[in-house]
Amino acid sequence: MTPPASGKAQRYRLSSYAAEARPLYEAKDPAHDFVHIERVIARAELLAEGTTPRQDLLYFLACFHGLVQKMADSCFRERTQRFLEGLGWTSVEAEEGIAALERHLTEPVSPEEQLVYDANYWEAMGPFGIAKAFTTGGARGQRVEETLRIARAFVDRPEFRTPTAQRLAPARRAYAHTFLDELELELDSPWCRTISESSDTERG
Repeated sequence: MTPPASGKAQRYRLSSYAAEARPLYEAKDPAHDFVHIERVIARAELLAEGTTPRQDLLYFLACFHGLVQKMADSCFRERTQRFLEGLGWTSVEAEEGIAALERHLTEPVSPEEQLVYDANYWEAMGPFGIAKAFTTGGARGQRVEETLRIARAFVDRPEFRTPTAQRLAPARRAYAHTFLDELELELDSPWCRTISESSDTERG
């Protein structure tokens, strides 16, 4: 990437986007707070190996990744537009950046959108993804069986876009399914039955 002019340096600094976005995550649950965003950023940089993404767009998409729904609010949208323009984005670039943000979770187009898409959904798989699913399920009052069903759906949902994620995903997906299969077997075993379930079995 061509080094930015000194007057536009803030545009290419992660700290510029993080400082603006961080307070907006304070009310979010632990699975979707700014710590999650920091993991997405770090993971996106790992997934970008061998490529040269546009850093300002990547940082914006990653830091505002969890704020997509807020863009439906015209005031928030205008505030975000002004924020980007204040960093040196043109009005057209800011509009395009916001449009990229709105579609990156469902139909990522640019390399930067694909990096953030993959970095986010990477958490659905592997040991961390399983731990996150059950932490979130517990916070929502879900039974283990319900969380297991949701976790399995999330393991299969992502269709990764970046070469690195596509290469590494099969092993993580296989691990997740193996663990969830074992958990399902245990939940169906006598060792996890409730007293009422055991009584019903004996009467049957």
